[in-house]
Amino acid sequence: MNQDFVRSVPSGMSSQLTRQATLILMVAMALAGVVGLLAWGPVVLASHMHQFADQRSWRGLPNALNVLSHLPLIPVGIWGLWRVSRLPAGERLRWIWFWFFVCQLLATVGGMAYHYAPDDASFMWDQVPKSAASTLFALAFLAERVDRRMGHSGAVAVGLLAALLGGVWWIFTAEQDQVGDLRPLMWLEMLPVLLVAAGAWTLNGHLLSRQDWLRSQLSFVVAQAVDWGDGWIFDATHQAISGHAIRHLALAACCGWVAYRLGAVVRPAERPSLSAAWPTASQAGS
Repeated sequence: MNQDFVRSVPSGMSSQLTRQATLILMVAMALAGVVGLLAWGPVVLASHMHQFADQRSWRGLPNALNVLSHLPLIPVGIWGLWRVSRLPAGERLRWIWFWFFVCQLLATVGGMAYHYAPDDASFMWDQVPKSAASTLFALAFLAERVDRRMGHSGAVAVGLLAALLGGVWWIFTAEQDQVGDLRPLMWLEMLPVLLVAAGAWTLNGHLLSRQDWLRSQLSFVVAQAVDWGDGWIFDATHQAISGHAIRHLALAACCGWVAYRLGAVVRPAERPSLSAAWPTASQAGS
């Protein structure tokens, strides 16, 4: 009987039910992240968090490999901006991807500054733009597969403000409780993983395929995993490279794949003229 009922449901209605179930799952995943962090309690920076396995200097540069392993992220970010500029002039998601790569470049510079002189204050110069980039990545996914309004200028502003407020919350709790609480920034950083895992397979998009989204997030998960194995990887490679340095390379692979696939959707006839290379204010808010 159940099979007969399934066969009798129109395909359009079945697709709508699948979409609704996926959206519910995505909301549940995001809320589960919030509940989990609230139940965990404040997440603070322990003193040993600034002590990475590879602390070697090179030509007077402290923590050299952790600093220099950021370098691939700079051409990747610039390439990403160029690829976004090559999207069709009428593509409404150009604006949010433009700001994603801007935040990625800011996080790269902040990360290099942090590893040059690791402490709590310099850590935030790395973490806030990184959380902003993660938030915009999540919004870009929602804009492509749920609601285009998630990619408009107002949503971009909200995403950037959320990361900024996460940094303000850390400063406020650091002054009030003598320990800064990282939970808002952590939730923003995990948000794209939760949303993509829940929605990539069933929600349709037009810029990136489900494989593109999942590959980018796989690179992000690998980056987190090797970071947890920082010291072990450093020892296993006979101190050639640490897990934290590999993390930066994995993040470059994540952003690079997105940049490559964004530009790949443009056919030669659709390439915009130089005057239409960047989103205008009217396009951002459309």
